Amino acid sequence: MKASVKEYFVYYIYIFFKFIFTVLPKGLVKYILIFSAKIAFKFNKKHKHIAKVNLDLAYENTILDEEKNIIIYESYKSLLFNMYEFIENQSISKEKLLSKAKIENEEIILNAIKADRKIIFVTAHYGGWELAIPYIALKYGTLAVVNRKMDNPLLNELYIEARDRNNIVMLEKKVAAKGMIKAFKQKHNVAVAIDQHMRKGVEIEFFDKKVTVTDATARLAIKFDALIIPVFAEMNDFRDYTIKVYEAIDPLKVEFKSEDKIKELTQLQSNIIEKQIKEFPSLWFWQHKKWKNFYKDLYKRK
Repeated sequence: MKASVKEYFVYYIYIFFKFIFTVLPKGLVKYILIFSAKIAFKFNKKHKHIAKVNLDLAYENTILDEEKNIIIYESYKSLLFNMYEFIENQSISKEKLLSKAKIENEEIILNAIKADRKIIFVTAHYGGWELAIPYIALKYGTLAVVNRKMDNPLLNELYIEARDRNNIVMLEKKVAAKGMIKAFKQKHNVAVAIDQHMRKGVEIEFFDKKVTVTDATARLAIKFDALIIPVFAEMNDFRDYTIKVYEAIDPLKVEFKSEDKIKELTQLQSNIIEKQIKEFPSLWFWQHKKWKNFYKDLYKRK
């Protein structure tokens, strides 16, 4: 594995902060993360602008700018709490990881397993997504997770090791379709975060605006008669989450209104993500260009 001097530098900085966060009292860590969120909100002009554009597109004038700014700040805080989950969950025991969350509607997952149905867990970059995936994997069986490979090979190795110990098989985004099919053949379930912008994908509506998203989960569900189960980790407080499970979407029972089943099934999933975001908007990662394909000029800073 080859790495540059810069990549080694970033790697050792990460190791240093990982050590600091491990030894410091959790109350102090929480304070540091909240302070960091305030700094990011004040000085990270680029991503703050992106978040404001997204909120304007999603809510238009139905909420005031003051409320939008509160959502943006809280979104930074949620993101930093989630990043801490990524760090801590690499080394803690299964019991400690599971203790950080309670789960609602668990019977939906248990019934799917009992029925021996293939499951595609869909989620979003929302709340504690770095907790939701390992929680589901450790509690209900190995998950094949679609994820983009990290640019830094040293950090990527750490990421893979952490996923391995949490019962997760990593699937690179470029070969995700083949990986998911292979996972099903190996009796593993699949998990995908499907909320981010895609340069190429299926065109649907999100907050009544056009977006382009992946249709991979819809295609897979139809091909294998798999259940789609949406799950989200709602943040109650630092290191305290509720795993919310939505009713399974069964492609065998959906009453499709057109011949384009892929698009309809993708829209159904997106509707659930939108519903969850509207419930607690500050927990979503607003700092990415969700509507880029159709509102590209809005993201340009003047």
